[in-house]
Amino acid sequence: MSQTPVRAILIGAGQRGALSYAPYALQHPEKLQFAAVAEPDPARRVAFAEQHNIPPKNRFESWEPLLEKPAFGEAAVIATQDWQHTAPAAAAMRAGYHVLLEKPMATTPEDCRLLYQTSKEAGRQLFICHVLRYTPHFQKMRELVGSGVLGRIIQVEHRENVSFWHMAHSYVRGNWANSEESSPMILAKCCHDLDILPWVLGQNPVRLVSTGSLLHFRPKNAPEGAPARCLDGCPAADICPYYAPFIYLDMDPFWNSFADTARGFNRWAARTWTRNPALIRMLSLAVPPLRQLAGYDGWPLHVLASDPTPENIAAALCDGPYGRCVYHCDNDVVDNQVVLMEMGDGSSVTLTMHGHSHNEVRTTRIEGTEGRLLAEFGLGGSRIVLDEHRTDWHMEFDTSAGADEGHGGGDLRLVEAFVESLHRGDTEAALQGTREALQAHLLAFAAEESRLGGRFVGSEAWIE
Repeated sequence: MSQTPVRAILIGAGQRGALSYAPYALQHPEKLQFAAVAEPDPARRVAFAEQHNIPPKNRFESWEPLLEKPAFGEAAVIATQDWQHTAPAAAAMRAGYHVLLEKPMATTPEDCRLLYQTSKEAGRQLFICHVLRYTPHFQKMRELVGSGVLGRIIQVEHRENVSFWHMAHSYVRGNWANSEESSPMILAKCCHDLDILPWVLGQNPVRLVSTGSLLHFRPKNAPEGAPARCLDGCPAADICPYYAPFIYLDMDPFWNSFADTARGFNRWAARTWTRNPALIRMLSLAVPPLRQLAGYDGWPLHVLASDPTPENIAAALCDGPYGRCVYHCDNDVVDNQVVLMEMGDGSSVTLTMHGHSHNEVRTTRIEGTEGRLLAEFGLGGSRIVLDEHRTDWHMEFDTSAGADEGHGGGDLRLVEAFVESLHRGDTEAALQGTREALQAHLLAFAAEESRLGGRFVGSEAWIE
């Protein structure tokens, strides 16, 4: 039996809203359609509206007049800046919309609790975009842990290895660099991890302690004579790993990071591109998969320019925030932090986040009484390795999604789950998911409280 497509509005037509979640509607118009958009940037607003056939009368500069209108449908996808999440999400639920909300929920514990309470009182589903739950990788990890093959879990080491160039892009030059203007890095980056760890392990933390600081990206560490902007004659241009043209025009760090966790053809193509791009361009004429690499214009490039041609990227580096020297920015978030958690069953979990990794990869090590699990979840692919103590039985699982699937396949699978939940009317199940997302955020706030106060924090801070 066919279903009527869910009709939705989009609030925030930037990278995550327009380019990560909304494409599901283009691929599956029988399941999801966008009827209106609110976006302050006129170019983004028009581009999204034309792509989704939204008439001019349903295009808005801000969310307030959109939500004052009679409902355009059943759902609202909200992907504004972090500090702009609370008001439109709460208003949308009160106006009758079910909400798919980009993480983090909000930038204060009070606002996170407010959104959960609004969902509960309004009877509206609130999905937080914890996309890792929807990846083949973490779903397989949860399945393996739940099967008991590892025995009793004793210790877990989970690392969020943020690559040096991603750290520079997002947390030094970018939107999440200053905690007063956005949120602490442990929230902005690791609310995913603080959600996925209890979910995979089937255990909640009972207390935690955290330590960390900003060590490197400070003016005192700048190369001698380094100007405020990379293109203003930096004497370290040939050796600095954070030199903006190296990251955004050459793109070598991105493709090297991709290759480090890719396999087979994808690994060869990415490696070859950094050494001989002319060869890849020539081969792309006959090998269609190479065209995506040769003409790549996705993240992080489209953050700098809506039309990220080399000329537009170069212009953005001349006068935009991403052309600044990483040692002369207004950043204050940490570049390293460790959270130690004691779980309800007595096992210990360490979450390590840092911004100096050579490649972009999450790694997980789970030690049990009967076996060990090792996993990596990277830009180019993911895998899990399992070893059994007594027999030395060894198994490897390739958990990679397609090279063009965002967040290891989690982005569009999340949207699909949201749409299916609305069709089923799973309000109670969705509320439980929101409660778990709230706990992940409160864990992040508790970790930051512990880091700043130098003390253990107990579960009263996050158990609702």
